Amino acid sequence: MRYAIISDIHSNYEALAAFLDYIKTNPVDHIICCGDIIGYGASPHECIEKLRAIPNFRCIMGNHDAVAAGKIKTDGFNQEALTAMDINLTLLTPEDFGYLKSLPESISENDMLFVHGSPRSKITEYLFLMDKFKENIRLFSESVCFVGHTHHPLVYQYSMGSGEDICMNIEEEMEVFTLTPGKKYIVNVGSVGQPRDNKSDLCSVFFDTKSKTLSFKRLPYDIKSAQKKMRALQMPENLITRLAIGY
Repeated sequence: MRYAIISDIHSNYEALAAFLDYIKTNPVDHIICCGDIIGYGASPHECIEKLRAIPNFRCIMGNHDAVAAGKIKTDGFNQEALTAMDINLTLLTPEDFGYLKSLPESISENDMLFVHGSPRSKITEYLFLMDKFKENIRLFSESVCFVGHTHHPLVYQYSMGSGEDICMNIEEEMEVFTLTPGKKYIVNVGSVGQPRDNKSDLCSVFFDTKSKTLSFKRLPYDIKSAQKKMRALQMPENLITRLAIGY
């Protein structure tokens, strides 16, 4: 089976639309989002509505989704994130809130685990430091765990025999990256709606369960239109300008 895995759409309809346009000519069996449909951007309702209409789409709960669902508080949110969340909440319908509340914290299938933050703390933990990767790699039984949350695409590889590990930041698109038997992986799929790795193009991952191969795909989208919508809602200027820079 072929999976498309995305994360952190963050109410960016233009980026989501560009990804879905690509899927039309590059079909997959499943699309899974590692959380945070909403937050930061200007189109939370439009993103939810679009995603719910896709028959092979599923999503897990991210921390911004969890705030809207009343599952967690906004502890750790900076003022820009709080302002954007307040605006997002005014744009959601009762059906949108119901959908966000229904999202699971994880999905496990075909030897893969999908979470937003980490296996240890599925919604809120950020995986940046090597020691956190090494701690979390022991906390799931599947061969690979796909995460989001940091908006930084990478592959962490751990050898079950030797304990050797390596963390590979994705500087360029991988043609093919093959998962090796006897090793476990944590893959951060990056962000569709707000990349933070100094690249403005949206980021997504494609994974083939038969060949155990994955590849990262970057796609351009209409950033100016997304920014125009954000300015119309008086979103924080930093959230608007960062889209064009990818930080």
